[in-house]
Amino acid sequence: MFYVKEGERLKKVPFSKENPLPKNTVWLDMLNLTKLEETSVEDFLGISLPTREEMHEIELSSSLYHENDAVYMTATIVTNADTLEPESHAFTFILTGERLITIRYCDPVPFQQFSAKAITLSSQEQSAQALFAGLLESIVERIADILEKIGRDIDQMTQTIFRSSHHTQGKKRDYQKILEQIGREGDLVSKTRESLVTINRMVGYALQSKTAKIKGEAHSKLDSLLRDVIALSDHANFLSNKVGFLLDATLGMINIEQNAIIKIFSVAAVVFLPPTLIASIYGMNFDTMPELRWSVGYPFAIALMIVSAIIPYLYFKRKKWL
Repeated sequence: MFYVKEGERLKKVPFSKENPLPKNTVWLDMLNLTKLEETSVEDFLGISLPTREEMHEIELSSSLYHENDAVYMTATIVTNADTLEPESHAFTFILTGERLITIRYCDPVPFQQFSAKAITLSSQEQSAQALFAGLLESIVERIADILEKIGRDIDQMTQTIFRSSHHTQGKKRDYQKILEQIGREGDLVSKTRESLVTINRMVGYALQSKTAKIKGEAHSKLDSLLRDVIALSDHANFLSNKVGFLLDATLGMINIEQNAIIKIFSVAAVVFLPPTLIASIYGMNFDTMPELRWSVGYPFAIALMIVSAIIPYLYFKRKKWL
């Protein structure tokens, strides 16, 4: 999709073989870039576009560089954050002269929102640098929303894990479900932190690059955005630490419940050990046993077993081991 200036507004123009790139194009938003589109843009602008494999290279020199009066900046942005399987995708932003080029292979919410907003921007906000700043602002706002949702989910998990037992109304905590949710939140926080780190580097590089020609309102917006990214990074670190704390706390709660169960079995074994011993003694078949023909032998043995079970039980209760 291409955005061209028409009077005071931007207009969306879809790419086609019959529709050459207009000279008044300001923003080239390349979604799922094809070979034909790549060749047309490279011939039109006289620059080379990075491949999908090159976009995923982690070296700083491969994600932030300038070449032939064009500034190449690649950031990793979290997507599908509202689903159970969030993903991270590489997005490349190229500033060349008076044009912005974005290369991406998915359609996240910030791009959808800013795409609808772009056609309503005033003439002062239609420069490539202003569009770049506005698009990054939309991305950072989306990341802030994701962190807010993570914070709410973590608070809810905290209440579930540390809720007093008399508030559960006899319901057992599903620790497997809690661990799965902690894992998902931890993965999402990790991907969000990665996005903030790469955006921080990208914005800092754009502000320092003379080739990017960031100035005026766009410079002020990016400078403010940089401070927001740093603040969100600190908040993401806090949430990451809290997720780690909840993981340790959940594992601790599981150990406590397991120990309680094992303690019950251990006490039961000790309580029934004396009756078992008595039953074993009187279960022996020797002709010379004194109580063998004793008329009250059976009730005596039963009473003896009951008393031998009650005594250790009362002892455990007195020691508060039960």
